Amino acid sequence: MTGNRRIDIKRATAREILAFSLLPLGFFFIDCTVYTVINFYMTDVLKLSMGLVSIVLLGTKVWDAVNDPIMGQIVERTRTKWGKCRPYLLWISIPFAITTALLFLPVNFPESWNIITADGTNLGNAGNFIYMLIMYMVYITAFTAMEIPRNSLTPLVFPQKDLRVRAVSISNTVGSLGTILPSVLIWTMAGLLGNGKKDMTDMGYFWSAAIFAFIGAAIMMGSFFGIREKVYIPPKKAKSSANLKRMLKDKRVLALLVASFFSGIINLGAMFLSYFARWNCIGILPMDQINSFIEGIVGKNPNIDAVAILPTLLSVSSGISYMLSMLLVPPLLKKMTKKTLWIVMSFVGAIANIIVYVVGIYIVPYNTIPGFIIYAVLRFFTNFPVGMSLVLLTSIIADVTDSIEMESGERIEATVYSFKGLLFKISAAVFNVVVLQVIDKLGYNAEKMEAITEGARIPLITSTLEANIIDGVNYTALLNGIFFMLTALGAIALIAQAIPMLFFNFDENAVEEKLVEYRKQKEQAMENELATASEV
Repeated sequence: MTGNRRIDIKRATAREILAFSLLPLGFFFIDCTVYTVINFYMTDVLKLSMGLVSIVLLGTKVWDAVNDPIMGQIVERTRTKWGKCRPYLLWISIPFAITTALLFLPVNFPESWNIITADGTNLGNAGNFIYMLIMYMVYITAFTAMEIPRNSLTPLVFPQKDLRVRAVSISNTVGSLGTILPSVLIWTMAGLLGNGKKDMTDMGYFWSAAIFAFIGAAIMMGSFFGIREKVYIPPKKAKSSANLKRMLKDKRVLALLVASFFSGIINLGAMFLSYFARWNCIGILPMDQINSFIEGIVGKNPNIDAVAILPTLLSVSSGISYMLSMLLVPPLLKKMTKKTLWIVMSFVGAIANIIVYVVGIYIVPYNTIPGFIIYAVLRFFTNFPVGMSLVLLTSIIADVTDSIEMESGERIEATVYSFKGLLFKISAAVFNVVVLQVIDKLGYNAEKMEAITEGARIPLITSTLEANIIDGVNYTALLNGIFFMLTALGAIALIAQAIPMLFFNFDENAVEEKLVEYRKQKEQAMENELATASEV
């Protein structure tokens, strides 16, 4: 039974908002570290084919489809003196960090385990494949055990709608540092910590991931001590089947879940940033001169390649826009509803992504220095919807779960957030597999491309419009396909996520007025109950 017997309607302090902001900061330190490098790590470091990588991703998401709803119901039935969701910040942080580090643990299986096709193509080492499949499932389990209570805390810590939006905006803005820092630093760190070898050893990725993971865990544990759940959760636990039935009958929740499914695709192209930097941008930076310059300063040639620098440069502009977009949500909501802002920013973001794709292919090619600079600048605008989507979806779900509590007397935020996370991950996994298969069919093979380019020194193409076919592979189509994933794919996802919200009917102001009265009545009822009990 929770120790919080009453509904605490006092407004959260600035100190509590700051502590709440530490939670996404620490969480994204870990999440973004894995998301940024995992695909590249499997294909270009472990040398697994994109086909095997897609199997790893599909297998983990099938498992995710099972553990997300299970974890949601575990959280719904949790009752402790610290509350319903808050204790998981203390319980799961360290296991989350450990599984992240183990995901990049250097493993070396014998070459006899390599999977060779009939035509002699090496698909990768079976040992590496099995290890990544198992460890990614273990990581996903820890990820889910932290993600669902983290998301579900929002309406419990901030019951007031106006303060909730502001708190979510501020916390996710602070949290965005957790996405920017790993995406900006991880490549350079991996190169420098990888014993200075040209291809950046798996040891460099291991130490980089471990550093970010344990820093993130410490930050999340710090958040535990600075926040309190303010909404009273009755000792009686609702049946899981009742929670699911209540959620699936609500048309507002269904619209949000469909929107969540498509929002999982928006930033999917970001996983191709490292591929874009390594293969599309060969020759953009004078890497020999840069390595010599660093050697003159530190006395050692780091032998880093463009992957250690270009993703960092591209992540800076998108990271800044990510932060600013979340800060703009509260003032924009003074002009329009959350639903309207969601739809508007989705279509504006889609148009921006289409413009970037057209410019990069047909006007100023992305594989030139001016084209790269233009793309880096335009990423500032294309990343705006990503930050806004995060704040808006979290706030809208919290509003709807408040409304459901008024209508049914039960809070089901963990159930809703677990299914939201489930659909988000399923869409990301399904489309991840699809896009990886597309790039694989276009002829992606890291070993062959390294040989053709002499270690990523000679450009694969000279023009984005003229086919360059080598050994049956059209490398112009391949590299343009990678650029498509970074730009046009996001446009398609943004349009798709806007459509279900056209059918979302929710009067925010009317619900807020009713909610204030509902909480007063509930508080009074509990006061009367306590008074009656004391008289007896």
